[in-house]
Amino acid sequence: MTEPAVQASGFTARAGRRPSPLTLSAVARPATGVLGGLHVLSLESRRAGEMAALIGRWGGVPVLAPSMREQKLDLTRSLDDFERSLATGDLHTLVCMTGVGTRVFLRALAARDPRHLDTLRGMPLVTCGSQAQQAAQELGLSGTHLAQPLGWHDVQAHLLGSLQRGQHAAVLEYGEAMPAPLVRELSFAGLRLSGVPVYRCAFPHDAGPLDAAVRHCVLGGPEVLLLSSGTQALHFLKYAERLGLLAHARDALNRLVTVSIGPACSEAARDLGLRIDLEADPHKMDRLVQLAAEEAPGLLRQRRLLKTG
Repeated sequence: MTEPAVQASGFTARAGRRPSPLTLSAVARPATGVLGGLHVLSLESRRAGEMAALIGRWGGVPVLAPSMREQKLDLTRSLDDFERSLATGDLHTLVCMTGVGTRVFLRALAARDPRHLDTLRGMPLVTCGSQAQQAAQELGLSGTHLAQPLGWHDVQAHLLGSLQRGQHAAVLEYGEAMPAPLVRELSFAGLRLSGVPVYRCAFPHDAGPLDAAVRHCVLGGPEVLLLSSGTQALHFLKYAERLGLLAHARDALNRLVTVSIGPACSEAARDLGLRIDLEADPHKMDRLVQLAAEEAPGLLRQRRLLKTG
């Protein structure tokens, strides 16, 4: 198990009370031209085609900039460390963040020795969201389920309330490392926390669209940003940092109407210094685009009126 590291220099959390974004939970309905030809930036990678179709359906012009690709990691060292903690009794809680990450790691662990699952059945297990819960149940494991919507602060609150000083929790990470503020707060409370990376997200092999999107935003490009994960925002800013445009890119994103798919995504984006204007509920891609279509044009009009005085 590896200790988490800060993912990029220059990214600082913004202090102060977090505003409550507007949410929408209405049933999706057919629409034509609601976005009125606004340019909508999406950093989605795996489902970029689906996102483009949804934006077009709601009358927007999709600007696609896939921001990441999944990179499977060699689990040998993580499995060695995890087995050592199990054998010595130095593991008191396992946190499963995603269904995919839970399946990949625990199946690899069981392949080494099926008795490891018996050990885990006697240990507090935390599953975050229904997919992680289902993956654990497939392996005969159960525990405390943190239902969606949730963010890292929910994980932090649960661990602070359930562990005693000196105890150790492991977190199965998928895509992104635990945020530094979470690790810091738990450390201050005397708890030990280890990240178990299963997958990491890297820049896409073809970074051309991402490069173009950063420059386009800095020059005043799109009007709306859709975020379906915090890692998308992180990669956008990390790539901007490569170009020497980090501060300009952050300012540019904060001029857009930014729509988040849910609380965890919003929390990660705010930690990067980004403003979230709208938050989808339910936390699905079609609702994300619908919310942007129904609310973003009005927000942009209000901003223009305020700017012109």
